[in-house]
Amino acid sequence: MAVDPKKRQKKLQKKAQKRKQKTVVKKQAKGLRPEKYLEHPIIDCLVGASVDKVGMGSVLLARETPYAEVAVSAFVVDTYCLGVREAFFTVMRKADYLSKLKPMLTKTHAEGVNPVEPCCARKLLQGAAAYAKELGFDPAEEYWRVEKLFGDADPARCETEYTYGHEGKPCYVQGPNDDMKTVRYVLERLTERVGEGNFDYVVEIDGEQQASRPELLEMLE
Repeated sequence: MAVDPKKRQKKLQKKAQKRKQKTVVKKQAKGLRPEKYLEHPIIDCLVGASVDKVGMGSVLLARETPYAEVAVSAFVVDTYCLGVREAFFTVMRKADYLSKLKPMLTKTHAEGVNPVEPCCARKLLQGAAAYAKELGFDPAEEYWRVEKLFGDADPARCETEYTYGHEGKPCYVQGPNDDMKTVRYVLERLTERVGEGNFDYVVEIDGEQQASRPELLEMLE
C-alpha cells in the first residue's frame, strides 16, 4: 500500500518536535538531584498495565515536598528487549502534577496504570536493565541518576517475579522515536548476541508494521 508523502512528512515533523520538547525538559531537569528529595514521602508509585500485556509502558515514582511541589522520576521500560528506554527526573508544582502529568500518564495507557510497591517498581526496572545489558544495550543515559529517587526501596523485598523477553526470546518493537538507523543497529546487535532466528521484531516499513521475516533483515541493510 502506497504511503502519502505529505502524511509521512507531517508525521516526521511531529516526531522531531516531540524530541525537541523532550530535550528542553531534560536540560532543565539535569541540574536537579533526586537524592535531595528522599526525606519526603512517596505519594505515587505507578506502573502501566501495558508492561504486562505488551512488554512496554511507563513507571513513575513521585514524592511530595512541604512546599506544594512533587519530585518525579519517570521511565519508559521495555521488558521485551531494550530495558529502560527513557528516564527523566523533574520537580513540579503539585497542582501541575495532579492536573497534567498524572492524567497524561493514565491517558496514554489504555489498559490503565497500577499502583505498586516502590521495591517492586525498582525490581522491574533493574531486571529490565540487566536483561537488556546481556543483549548489548545500555539503559537510558539518565537512568542511574533518576532512579535514586527510590531511596532505600529494596528490590529484594519484592515477591513479584518478572519475566523478560517474549515467549522465551528477545523481541524488539520499534518505538515511535526509533528511526531506521536505530532499527538497523538494534537488529544487528541482536543478530550478533543471540543469532538470527533467535529473536523476534516488529518494525515499520513503508508505513506498515512488519513482523519477523528473514527477508526483512535484507530490506533493512
